[in-house]
Amino acid sequence: MAHTILLAHALDDSHLSPAAPTPLVPAPVVPAPVDAEALLAAGTARYHHPHYLRVEQNGPDQVRFVFREFTGRESEPSSPLEMYRDPALTSEQRTMIGRQYTAARVLWSQRRMRVQAAPLLETAVLRWSAWTIAHDTMMARFAEFATLPDDRWRSQVLRLLDAHRVARQMAADWDDIAEQLAVVVDDQHSVVDDWSDEMDLAVVAAELGVDIKGWLVDHISAYRATPYYQHDTPLVARLVKTIDDQRARLADVAHLTADPDTGSQLAPNRL
Repeated sequence: MAHTILLAHALDDSHLSPAAPTPLVPAPVVPAPVDAEALLAAGTARYHHPHYLRVEQNGPDQVRFVFREFTGRESEPSSPLEMYRDPALTSEQRTMIGRQYTAARVLWSQRRMRVQAAPLLETAVLRWSAWTIAHDTMMARFAEFATLPDDRWRSQVLRLLDAHRVARQMAADWDDIAEQLAVVVDDQHSVVDDWSDEMDLAVVAAELGVDIKGWLVDHISAYRATPYYQHDTPLVARLVKTIDDQRARLADVAHLTADPDTGSQLAPNRL
């Protein structure tokens, strides 16, 4: 079944909506002395980030750094080591330069997340749709047992088992793209120092006109095997529980209706 994805804005060749015309990107507010501008004015220019434009006072003890827009494809902003060996710089100047790079890193990481997540979200829309269809089909097959004539019971079991296999494949496909999204989110969060600078995947998706409400994208750790035991990925694990519940229910019916062979075949964990 074909599905059309409606986006709020047209995408360019990087899969992102066209950037705003202004080149100025304000960074998060950071604590700083009232003379921050003076500290970064003389003798520090060679240590500024290439995208740095200026610093603006934002209250008595806070400043906001302003940069040219990041593409997300630049190297991660990192304070130059040379400044720590420069005797001409004061400790206050080094601190301000360090905070400049911290602010740059926040903006860079957020832009990088948008660049990396955009094509994954396009794929995720299709895979979540495929999973939803497979799951709904499986649930419908199970519900049909309640009104099915006795002479069609075994053929319906076959249809349900087929639906189980399709749903499990769709769940595994979803968990694969969800893991890639979780990696992108984790990468951005690991770069910033403050939780308030962490970007939510839903925000990026909304910018592309994609509603991810109801999607299962867990923390990256939920997709990684441990040295001690193997575990199913999040959506597969949720599905397996549903399948086991369905099979247990049908196995009970089979035993109660004197059909033990079918009941043993329907016992959980035989997928």
